[in-house]
Amino acid sequence: MPQRILALDIEEAEVKAALLETSFRDYRIAGLYRDALTPGGSVSDQLRRFLDSHQLAGDTVVSTLPGRFVSHRVFFLPFRDRKRLNQTIPFELESQVPFGLDEVVVDYQVLRRDSSGTTVLAAMVQKTDLAAHLATLSAAGVDPKVVDFAPLTAINVLRVLGRDLPATLALVEFNDTNANVLLYRNRELVGLRSVSLVRSHATSNGSGGANNGHSDASSSQDSGDASARAAAIDIRWTLMVLNGAPLDDQLPCYLTGVSTWVDSVAPRLEHDAHLSLRRLDRRTLPSVPVEAAAALPMCTSPLGLALREVAPSTALGLNFRRAEFAYHRGQQEVRRALMRVGILAVVLVLLTIVNLFMAYQQQVNRLGAIDARIREVFKATLPDERPVNERAQLQAEIDKAEQRINLLGGIVSLSGVAAIDVARGISASIPVQSKIDIDEYSFDPEGVRIRAKTDAFETVDAIKQSLTPLPYFKDVQVKDVKAGPDGKDVTFRLLLLMTKDTHVGE
Repeated sequence: MPQRILALDIEEAEVKAALLETSFRDYRIAGLYRDALTPGGSVSDQLRRFLDSHQLAGDTVVSTLPGRFVSHRVFFLPFRDRKRLNQTIPFELESQVPFGLDEVVVDYQVLRRDSSGTTVLAAMVQKTDLAAHLATLSAAGVDPKVVDFAPLTAINVLRVLGRDLPATLALVEFNDTNANVLLYRNRELVGLRSVSLVRSHATSNGSGGANNGHSDASSSQDSGDASARAAAIDIRWTLMVLNGAPLDDQLPCYLTGVSTWVDSVAPRLEHDAHLSLRRLDRRTLPSVPVEAAAALPMCTSPLGLALREVAPSTALGLNFRRAEFAYHRGQQEVRRALMRVGILAVVLVLLTIVNLFMAYQQQVNRLGAIDARIREVFKATLPDERPVNERAQLQAEIDKAEQRINLLGGIVSLSGVAAIDVARGISASIPVQSKIDIDEYSFDPEGVRIRAKTDAFETVDAIKQSLTPLPYFKDVQVKDVKAGPDGKDVTFRLLLLMTKDTHVGE
């Protein structure tokens, strides 16, 4: 879901806004807006009506302080440590203002850091002015995350030029009463100053006559030329001071802001200062929609502030919301996020408990079904027994049966036929005329083993043939058939393997 960034720039005569929609990969300028403020009216009420009329709301709100409320300075400190910078910078600014450090809020932007030290842009605002600004916004229902320095934010607008942006350039932003001049060298901000713009007004001598109208028009034109000439001179000298040397010939200079000032001052800057002028109102910027392009020159400050939020690590900016003016919505959002995480954790624990309970109930139901089945088997197996502990009672009966089987192992076959019956069957099957002398007879559940002797080899075959039909045996084997020591008898062994057919003998 796109996030909306609303940037506000409130000046004496008008209020400006930029609305950006950001996604994970890119951003979109949703609109640029400006309305005049009625002198003497409540700024909060007019701001509220401005926001309502344009339906402006943002997930993140940022604002700027006009340059007249802020004192700033660019200077170098011979160290890089952040802690030492925080301690030293306020005292470097203190000499510029007639009030103590406990009456101001200070912030700074690192412009350059190398092995020799750090160059910073530091600025301060009186707490009373900052409190009045926040109170105005609060009364309009707005709580800004950032309060920046308006003249500084315009440089971030040039980010939309992308690869077309030169490494060294100047930017002049014209307002009604002043021009913000910024010098950017080797992709680093060198300095920033505000130049007052004074409009000259022709005075009439009050006399009538046919030539008065012509004289007034001529006088007004001369006054306008004088104002433009003075503004161009001030801007040229300001750039030279910021540069610390004569300006490069055809230095790229971007102009934006009030069109009347841009139109009148641009030719003189181009002619006298030999600047290569590039007016933002005459350029097609890739990230600016057509419907917002016309308002871009007058809304560079709020747009630059909004673009700062898109890429805060590479943009320039200050934030005076510090100390007692610190922005707390982030902490509230963290607390709300932690609360949501806590709720989700509780829900997860409850779901886990429910899942374990359902699994337990399923196992209980299965155990109940097994117990019921055991009870049925118990009743069918031991109908005369009173059920107390069915499993224990069945196990006891199984143990007794195994003991009986072990005891009867010598007299009971696998088919359940008694040993005496097997012996009787063997005796009855052997032909009466066959002479046989049994030396050894053994019986176990697996079979019968007989060692005997007879008078001839043919008799052995006859005995095997007579025993094979008996139902007790699945196989009749004759082994070790040989003549006896005296040569008169034939010794042999019989292996009679028992069948496992439980129906034998029924």
